[in-house]
Amino acid sequence: MPNTPTFALPREEYVERQERARTLARERGFAAVIAWSRGGGTQDQYADVYYLSGFYTQQPCVPDLHADGHWWWRATGHAAVVVPVDGPVTLVSDAEPETSSADATDVVLVTADTIAGIVTALPDRLGGSSSQSGSLGLLGANALPARWRNELQAALPINTTLQDADDIAWALRTIKRPCEQDFLRRGGALGARAISAAMNAAMPGATEADVAAALIAEIVRGGGAFYGMGVSSGPRAHMFAPSGAEHGSAAYTSRRLLEGEMLRLDAYGSVAGYLFDFARTRVVGVSATREQRELIDAVRSSVHAGIDAIRPGGTLGAIARRCDEALRGSAYALRNGMPASTMGGAWGHGLGLAFEPPWIEPASNIVVEEGMCLAIERRIEAPGFGGAQYEENVLVTESGAELLSVAPAAFDE
Repeated sequence: MPNTPTFALPREEYVERQERARTLARERGFAAVIAWSRGGGTQDQYADVYYLSGFYTQQPCVPDLHADGHWWWRATGHAAVVVPVDGPVTLVSDAEPETSSADATDVVLVTADTIAGIVTALPDRLGGSSSQSGSLGLLGANALPARWRNELQAALPINTTLQDADDIAWALRTIKRPCEQDFLRRGGALGARAISAAMNAAMPGATEADVAAALIAEIVRGGGAFYGMGVSSGPRAHMFAPSGAEHGSAAYTSRRLLEGEMLRLDAYGSVAGYLFDFARTRVVGVSATREQRELIDAVRSSVHAGIDAIRPGGTLGAIARRCDEALRGSAYALRNGMPASTMGGAWGHGLGLAFEPPWIEPASNIVVEEGMCLAIERRIEAPGFGGAQYEENVLVTESGAELLSVAPAAFDE
């Protein structure tokens, strides 16, 4: 019988996370925090509920149905965790959770009406004369549509306010605990295999879709979850990915790759919910020309210059400025001028259960801390010639950066 690795966390880990959430909620004057998330097959905005309970709903979103005087499927594809300052922690879900998730909270409420379930799980004392006692913090506000937010607010007791509190989520999640670091390492290893499979498939005559299929297959076979990617090649290599039209929602095309042209790939997926996010560029079928080599080297060397500058106690701004300095001194920039940024001057972002703050940008005074996970990246658009992208994932350790994205650096030697 094959050995299937387990990624389940003990209840004690979730209780510790919930207790830290209680402490931050109490400091902000909230009676409770409500973590909201979206599921249904996408990894966008699922992180807060998953962090506090290990639960993810695979039920897709469907239109709300109001029949026979009650709601069915109201906010289906979404879930919530209610964490009172005092009282039991409740998972409100549209599906029965796995055993490990069911054990992570004090109460599990499976309901066809997520909004009503949240109200049921709130502390009884809400709505008292103290405005502080009636304040609720909302984590994951971006994933809560206005329609359901308005309905939730209307269902709350009088004088109860719902306030955005995503800063609590970031305070909980920015520094990765040892178990999270292990998942990120596993994700990095799987992502490396997947992007290597994709790049090895990028041969003359293959299609962009063939490249995507090789990557997706490796992730799925490895027990991970495919999140997304952007693929571009040849005359469109400067673009991130197709944008609709005949391609629909596909992030790749049926275009066949030609020998000697550039292919750029940015891919992201996860293991146990924790993301990998790398980008690589190659020349198809032959060695790079001098101009292609300069372009690829510019993004790669500038990213690695920033990684070499990572130290606990430094700032994210210092890392970004080191990247800028390296890019400015590259053969590509000296020949063609400093390329415009495709990310508003930023050189990457935090990484964990999502693409997370903080942003790595030159003005940042945020201090680098041990346990942060960062994605350092750069993409150069060169319309008419091509485009290149390079991205690495690192964990911040006591001595510097631990590289997680161990895929080959280039495929065009």
